[in-house]
Amino acid sequence: MGVLGTLFLAGAINASSIEKVMSKEYDEDTNSISKVKNCPEPLKWSDEDVSVAWLGHAAFLINFYGTKILIDPALETRIGITPVGSYTIGPSRYVEPALTVNDLGSVDLVLLSHAHTDHFDMPTIKKVESNQTHIITAKNTSYLLEGMNFASVKELHWQESTGISGVTIKAIEGQHWGARLPWQKGMDANSLLISKNGVNIFFGADTGYTSKISEQLRDINVDLAIMGIAAYSPKSFEAKHATPEQAWQMSEEMNANWVVPMHWGTFKLSQEPMDEPIARFRSASEGQAEKVAIQEIGGTWVRPKS
Repeated sequence: MGVLGTLFLAGAINASSIEKVMSKEYDEDTNSISKVKNCPEPLKWSDEDVSVAWLGHAAFLINFYGTKILIDPALETRIGITPVGSYTIGPSRYVEPALTVNDLGSVDLVLLSHAHTDHFDMPTIKKVESNQTHIITAKNTSYLLEGMNFASVKELHWQESTGISGVTIKAIEGQHWGARLPWQKGMDANSLLISKNGVNIFFGADTGYTSKISEQLRDINVDLAIMGIAAYSPKSFEAKHATPEQAWQMSEEMNANWVVPMHWGTFKLSQEPMDEPIARFRSASEGQAEKVAIQEIGGTWVRPKS
């Protein structure tokens, strides 16, 4: 089991757990990181399209009709706590990111769903720092970005929305929690609705199963739903991380036209086998496989023109 990932998810970081992380017992071999099979080519994407690439775990790069959006970027070798500079203590990747920061090109907007370290990776964020880039983050998390040189940093809470760089972002209430460390109270977690030119992308981020999401999206035509499908084992994790079947069910409840399963296959954060989530998701979507837009890290989906 990935150590710090599990500890963060369980809210169980303490002196004893940190000592274990620092010991050889939990030393992970970064030399065994697999090569990604697909490499997106964002410089070739058209500003007349909606292009979406899965970079691994919950990280996505989107060209949304010319607006370049980076979501929950974690593109370094490890995720976890960063006690000094960019030195990170935590789980190592199983698969390299589909793109490095240098491959991204210009980014207009970074969306951070919540402050858990697998979604809000400080070393990656520092590398994308630019006074041309805006950031939207969750309630009571913007202070983590103090001192950085971004064009703007704005917090959104559930049902709030804002327009930046030509897109509208709305915070959706899911079923998760946002504390970066257990004692940091008041940090919230968002799912996100991203809209432009009548096209809507729902980013589920981390959430357990809840009907609240489809209720909030009742009048929205969801073109693409990006849904987390892992970190549900042990059973206690399931309340905050949907199973593959529950993720598919939520995408059906919101009537999404296409679905991307994510948050699997990159970091070992829980007890289920690494390949179990996608196998179960494929079974859940059997008979509607054409709706599954991306199934491998590095995959790119371009919205069909109507």
